[in-house]
Formats: sequence, C-alpha cells, structure tokens
Amino acid sequence: MQMISHSMHRCFDQIAGLTTFFYRLIFTVRQAFQDSRFVLHSSGKLRRFWLVHSQKEYVQRQLLVRKGDCHQCGNCCNLLFTCPMLTKQGRCLVYDACRPQACKVFPIDQRDINEVKLCGGRCGYRFNGEDSDSDRKRNLRSCNRIGDR
Repeated sequence: MQMISHSMHRCFDQIAGLTTFFYRLIFTVRQAFQDSRFVLHSSGKLRRFWLVHSQKEYVQRQLLVRKGDCHQCGNCCNLLFTCPMLTKQGRCLVYDACRPQACKVFPIDQRDINEVKLCGGRCGYRFNGEDSDSDRKRNLRSCNRIGDR
C-alpha cells in the first residue's frame, strides 16, 4: 500500500511539474508576442489594410483632423519590411504615380505615428486629440507596454 502511495505521489509531482512548465512556457510566449515589434508592425499593417478597404468613413474623418505634411523620410516604408518601391536614398519611386491606398492615407491615426516613433522616426503629421476614447486608451496601453522594455 505504501509503495502505491509513493508511486502516486511521484506521479502527481510529475504532473505538477509539467503543469508549471507549460504555464511558464505559455506565459513566456504570450509575453514575447506582446513585446514583439514584428507582431506590432504586422498588426499595424493588417489594421491599416482593413481600415482603408472596410472603414472608409473612419479614414476620411481622420484625414480631416490630420495636421502637417509628409516629409518623405521613408520611415513608414520600413515598418515591417522595406518597401520594394523605396530607393536607397529613402525616396518612393511611385509617390506621385500609383501609391497603394494605405500609403496615400498614412498615418490614419495616432497609433500609426506611435509606430513610426517606435522605429526612431518622426512623422510630419500629427493629430490633435481627435481620437475616440477607445483609441486613446489603446494608444496609451501600447505606449506603456513599449516603454516597459
């Protein structure tokens, strides 16, 4: 009886150890994704694509409150990957000809400007607090998370 109890105790210890291991693994992977610039920039690209093609009214409202102008620095062209239309001098080959819609309206909101700042750039556009409360909270969370590194 004591032998069975000892083997069951050892089995439960192994299960507890595996549970702790998987919990730590999941937590580490989750934290890595939260702090990943790749994930941030990928989600930014997907968000802009979705906004440009599905939320045209929102984009138009944001363009009305956007101030400033494009400095053509090329920082926004390097967020996830380097755009193939970008020259070595950092200029767009198709700037006046046939830019994609997401490029024409960049930045759509303050989150895009924050994303450029994260890469060390400085966008010539700005928004004067015209974002919705949910956008402000989301921007604050992403800035806090980035600042915690």
